[in-house]
Amino acid sequence: MEPTMAAESISVMNPATGKLIQEVTIDTPERVESIVNRVRANQPAWEALGFKGRRDWLNELRDWILDNSERILDTMQAETGKVRADASNEPAYLTDLINFYGSRAHKFLGEDKVRPHNILAASHRLRVQYRPHPVVGLISPWNFPLILSFGDAIPALMAGCAVVMKPSEVTPLGVHEIVKAWREEIGGPDILGSVTGTAATAEALIDHSDFIGFTGSDRVGKMVMKRAAETLTPVSLELGGKDPMIVMDGSNIERAANAAAFGGMMNSGQICMSVERIYVEEPAYDEFVTRLTDSVKELRQGPDKIAGESEV
Repeated sequence: MEPTMAAESISVMNPATGKLIQEVTIDTPERVESIVNRVRANQPAWEALGFKGRRDWLNELRDWILDNSERILDTMQAETGKVRADASNEPAYLTDLINFYGSRAHKFLGEDKVRPHNILAASHRLRVQYRPHPVVGLISPWNFPLILSFGDAIPALMAGCAVVMKPSEVTPLGVHEIVKAWREEIGGPDILGSVTGTAATAEALIDHSDFIGFTGSDRVGKMVMKRAAETLTPVSLELGGKDPMIVMDGSNIERAANAAAFGGMMNSGQICMSVERIYVEEPAYDEFVTRLTDSVKELRQGPDKIAGESEV
């Protein structure tokens, strides 16, 4: 269900039930600029903490996510309509990512020694050092609200960047909840922010950030790149594709059909790498179609039973 918008707010709806969850205030371009400037002012101190200091703070975030996983899942189910099992993938992914980059960032971004091969370029000492972009702006979609926002924010934070996220206007609540917890419950440094809105909010974030990460459609990706080009702001774009599955004669057809059903239907098919078209070699075609049809017949669309609610 598309969000309904008044002049200054967005109505966030539960797509599984059609119920209103919350009215969220739209951040004006002026407010976006203010938030970016605020975290930018705090970024040098965050960078100065070094890898260990930043890892310690992100470990606090990891522990908070683990301690509040049920609360996070309640919010995610409400704004996405996902079943509990699917929603649970997202906080688990974030905690694993914090562990991964916390233990490896110093290797990925440590000083590199360079030895020129040409004597004319020889020097007493030559090193490559990596410095963070002061403020990374992230614009993320609705299908995986936490994975596709914090999944990029966590490595950026470990690198020493400040981060401001603009989640989809359809699913802003989970991101805002964790950002608020970082500030008010964890007491983390003020280098993490989030904003709510549609095109005008995103454009302001692009205009004032030092690096932009965008995940979404190729159509909007072109618009992001065009806007960023006006300020020569570097971008990273993860855009939609048209992912094929190929089934050859001699394959394990039962396994292939199950993989096709899972790959095409997980998260209602709303995944950037979901199976969107299938090519089957002719001798395997009939059996594959029969098995896939039988597999899909077992699926159902709709929410699972949530505590305190009658089953829909």
